[in-house]
Amino acid sequence: MVFFMNAGQKSVPLVIRLIIGRGWGQGPQHSQSLESMFAHIPGLKIVCPSTPLNAKGLLISSIEDNNPVIFFEHRWLHVMKGKVPKNYYKLPIGKASILKSGKDITVISSSYMIVECLRSSKILKNYSINIEIVDLQSLRPLDINTIMKSVKKTKKVLVVDNGMMSYGISAEIIAKIYENLKPAEREKIILKRIGLSDTPIPSSRELAKHTYPNYLTICKT
Repeated sequence: MVFFMNAGQKSVPLVIRLIIGRGWGQGPQHSQSLESMFAHIPGLKIVCPSTPLNAKGLLISSIEDNNPVIFFEHRWLHVMKGKVPKNYYKLPIGKASILKSGKDITVISSSYMIVECLRSSKILKNYSINIEIVDLQSLRPLDINTIMKSVKKTKKVLVVDNGMMSYGISAEIIAKIYENLKPAEREKIILKRIGLSDTPIPSSRELAKHTYPNYLTICKT
């Protein structure tokens, strides 16, 4: 956006780290996942890590990028532990990762919901359902090539949204998939999505637990 307004002469290499996701009893004020609001703006890059490994690699890439980057961190991922190399490394912004290969269904998600997707894969394996998990890592730019390659392999798609489904990331992904399929291919592809209930987040912990999808929701879908 800044490049556009200044004929490519100036840039804004800015990284803004924001916390998303649910807590317990924090209600609609502090339990939102508003990635889709920022992803709507041309010129912004939107990054959503899911592991300690890609958090470091994506953060370094974000810092070194000449564009403004919104770096979303789900609060439930802050306690996650994992092996992270001490040496310098970067992961490309705008490139999705295949966390788990499978042949029966493609499950697409990002951020904390990747954790729930991995949990569901262990359960579904007991029922001979082998899912392929695509970790978006970046919401904008969106790696449609990796998504489409997986979709055409499994022909069944489930998009698991961290936020609301209405006007959200899952809607954009479903639309992109549909647009990149040939008319004859569309009849052979099954597209579904799940996400937060389309309602303000309750403050009650007992009510809030019914608002968010989890590994059981994924398995049942």
